[in-house]
Amino acid sequence: MPALLPYWGKVRPFIIHTEDYIAKPLPEFSSKPNQFYYINALEIISLNRPLSEENQWIAEFWNDDHPGLTFSPPGHWLAITNQVIEKERPSIEKTMETYLKTGFALADVMVACWYSKYIYNHERPETFIQKYLDKDWRPYSPTPSFPSYPSGHSMMGAATAVVLADLYGDHYAMTDRSHEGLKEFTIKPRKFHSFEEMARENALSRIMVGVHFRFDCEEGLRLGQLIGEEVSQLQLEEKLTQ
Repeated sequence: MPALLPYWGKVRPFIIHTEDYIAKPLPEFSSKPNQFYYINALEIISLNRPLSEENQWIAEFWNDDHPGLTFSPPGHWLAITNQVIEKERPSIEKTMETYLKTGFALADVMVACWYSKYIYNHERPETFIQKYLDKDWRPYSPTPSFPSYPSGHSMMGAATAVVLADLYGDHYAMTDRSHEGLKEFTIKPRKFHSFEEMARENALSRIMVGVHFRFDCEEGLRLGQLIGEEVSQLQLEEKLTQ
């Protein structure tokens, strides 16, 4: 397939300056055993042979890449936001702030992510593994048609988690029921103790399905957190008509 959204990184963001959030340079490429890329690839293979029952649940829970069946990855975080709003019943002002900042975070983080993706244009695990380790290996989920580094899922999760934690607390426990009512396949709800826990599990799931290296996800979490922090600092001026 053609590369997806190669110019998306040039879209104007709402809050951030995209150039301030470029992913860190990767180590020099090497396919040699016991080197950086080879070790990261081995981790993916080991996790996928086969996925444990718990890891399969995690992988499918966050794998929002089924057009027509599930929502998109940012849609999952909006579904989480909806559940928080329904549970907390905040004031209309806080509700609007929640959706505004969540929307800003998701939009800006994807612009920054795609900007870095096409700077580095790094191959996916499937490509590396088939060339250097196992020509017959396949990921648990189909590989997306855009560069691997950094992970978009990880950046979206980290940014949204920071925004929601700033508004509703660092230790916000909830059960994510985003997939309830899905008829095509069953994905049980999952319980979490914080938004950060959700974001980290979301990132980990991308390694489990075999579409990201760990360094993709770790850098995605780092950048997403920084962008979430900048969005959270946005001061909204309240103007009330007396």
